[in-house]
Amino acid sequence: MRVNVDLRLKDVPGQLIKALEPISLNEGNIVGVVHNHDLVTGGRISVNVTFEYKDQRALDAISSAWKERGVEVVKMGEIFRTYAAEYLLVGDLTHAILRTITESIEGMEGVETMDLQYSLATGTADRSVLLVVSVRERERVRDIDSYLGAMSERHDFLLIRGMGV
Repeated sequence: MRVNVDLRLKDVPGQLIKALEPISLNEGNIVGVVHNHDLVTGGRISVNVTFEYKDQRALDAISSAWKERGVEVVKMGEIFRTYAAEYLLVGDLTHAILRTITESIEGMEGVETMDLQYSLATGTADRSVLLVVSVRERERVRDIDSYLGAMSERHDFLLIRGMGV
């Protein structure tokens, strides 16, 4: 898992090492560090660290080590990787069909975001919809592929899958 944390360190030599060392000692992998040495507030500097850790026990050990070393944790949040899939739907797509599609996808496990762009061609029943869905797990894209394939057959619209994930 990956986490991003904002730390405040005493503005004295060696503090950055004191903050980063517990990560490596607990089998963490540092992905990025932003050290704002020019911004000193109350004798402390801000450091933003992104790192990967193997389990909750490791993260708890890192947090405990920071507390013992006088490192202030201002904010900590888990970062989730997402996978985006694009779909182009073309045909007689009524509002009812689109509502069914969006509500069904929203209800699927692991769906983070969904963006829908709708275009109506005047004088025809054909409409086009660009649908972009972001999910936490790559396997969920297959579920959406299957669902949209079945809806395409049932409601007779053209489904074009993007080249992404």
